[in-house]
Amino acid sequence: MRAALARWAVVGAGFFLFGNLYAPQPLLPALERGWNAAAGAAGPGMSAPMLGLVLGSLLWPRTGLRAGAMLALGALGVALFAALGAWAPGPYAWAALRLGEGLAAAAVPGASFALLPRLFGSRAAAAAGWLVAANTVGGALGRAGAGALAERFGPAGALVLLALPLVGLAWAALPLEGGFTRGEARVPAGAGPLLAFGAGLLFANLFVANLMPYRLEAAGYGLAALGAFYLVYLGGTAGALLAGTLAGRLGPVRAGAAALGAAAAGTALLASRPLAGFALLLAGLFGLHALGGAAAGRRGAGTSGAYVSAYYLGGGLAGLVYPFFLPRPFGWALGFVGALLLLTAGLLPRALAPARTRDG
Repeated sequence: MRAALARWAVVGAGFFLFGNLYAPQPLLPALERGWNAAAGAAGPGMSAPMLGLVLGSLLWPRTGLRAGAMLALGALGVALFAALGAWAPGPYAWAALRLGEGLAAAAVPGASFALLPRLFGSRAAAAAGWLVAANTVGGALGRAGAGALAERFGPAGALVLLALPLVGLAWAALPLEGGFTRGEARVPAGAGPLLAFGAGLLFANLFVANLMPYRLEAAGYGLAALGAFYLVYLGGTAGALLAGTLAGRLGPVRAGAAALGAAAAGTALLASRPLAGFALLLAGLFGLHALGGAAAGRRGAGTSGAYVSAYYLGGGLAGLVYPFFLPRPFGWALGFVGALLLLTAGLLPRALAPARTRDG
């Protein structure tokens, strides 16, 4: 039974991990009121875990720990920092604890992928697909759960409750053997457009996602409704799947153009139809991310790792930028996203064009 639990713990690790990392998003205005802080003061706390993920991904593989021990320590670290952060006295302390949460979280994806061949054998590729899907679903349900729980237990209670399952996950994963095989990988010349492309995608995603609770709360949304709004992230997976299908028929550049069109249409709808607009924007961005990840994979391990780092760095930057747009009309933010999508369109052909060489 422990072995079966371990298998599910590895596949489901990202579900609880990303559920905790993104859970505060619908609670941002409420957290700031609790600290008597200005609107946008929580921005660095939304940025910090993304930066922690990038830094931690460089550090954890150097520890020499078994993958099971690494996953367990990472899960416990996320639970601890998330629970402490729930009771942080102010935005600066919260940002510091969220950085710790991101550093701990970085152990989980690498350890999980390292364990898949040992636990699933020839079905490891299929298990990896479930793992990635669990990340997206976990992020959506973490946001929704935080809003619903905060209605009854307050923002701090909601964040603590969401962190508790990670303790059980750590217990299930701890005995697992397996580890990393380290190899030298380089990023070839010419990968810059692809890396900038990836950074822009999560930036646009989280820039809008961080702004929405302020706008929706002003429109009368309660905490539970704010959390439920983020269930549209579940539809983002459809965008990724559709982009992959279109790439097979039309090629990655034309498929990317279609995804970019969906993102632009969603941006145009955000002001008047926020639910439909955000859903379309996410479908387009997730589709572009799927194509970008595939393009990075074709170029080899070095480019793939650099692409993931650039992606999360873009998300980290979004947390620092969105507060500047809170006191301004929403049209400013929409224009900013539109300009970013235009830059993405300019990068599209060079970022997604099939590479002729692979790195090591």
